[in-house]
Amino acid sequence: MKLLKTLFLTCLICSTVVSVAAQKASNKGGLGADKLLSLGDYYFRSNDISDAADRYYQQAIQNAPGSQTAGYAQYNRGSYWFRKFYVVKEQYSKEDRSALSEAEGQYYDFIDKFARRTNTVGLLADAQFYLALVYLEQGKRDYAVGWLNRMIAEAVKEDNSVYVYKVVWSSKPDDIVDRNVDAAQLANYARQVIQKGGDTDAVVLDIKRWCQKQ
Repeated sequence: MKLLKTLFLTCLICSTVVSVAAQKASNKGGLGADKLLSLGDYYFRSNDISDAADRYYQQAIQNAPGSQTAGYAQYNRGSYWFRKFYVVKEQYSKEDRSALSEAEGQYYDFIDKFARRTNTVGLLADAQFYLALVYLEQGKRDYAVGWLNRMIAEAVKEDNSVYVYKVVWSSKPDDIVDRNVDAAQLANYARQVIQKGGDTDAVVLDIKRWCQKQ
């Protein structure tokens, strides 16, 4: 047991040292945009809610404006804040509405300012779908349906699939989808379910089950 604790503490210390070293390097401008994007993704996948992921994504954008890396980083900013809302909700039993507002703004900026300029239109339908879910969670169903309509009318012509790992974040393995689904069919189905008028959890559950069957 003592040996296991020692090994755990050693790994924890090493991880902390790497993180601190990376932070120092980024502060000095020593890390490239791709590395900063990877660091952001590391914190994102760890379900860290300290906003470290968002800070690294911002630095990646600043280091390589107009690049594909900047486009991916901007898309991931929206994903980080949307995930944070659900992590906080599940782990702390409270709703961080400011995280939803951030997700809304970051997804919108990706759609409006980054997707075409950075040649990352392969995420355009994804961003519009998840922006619709943000509005759904905010109780703005007309906005959600409006973005799904726009997704069908515009985005699917340039981006015909959406990758869904989980419709929204949760710690439950049963919520995993992990597949690409047809963007037009997804938007049509999500719009149909939202317009039925069920509560948000029921809508998300219905969309999840549909995605898992694709």
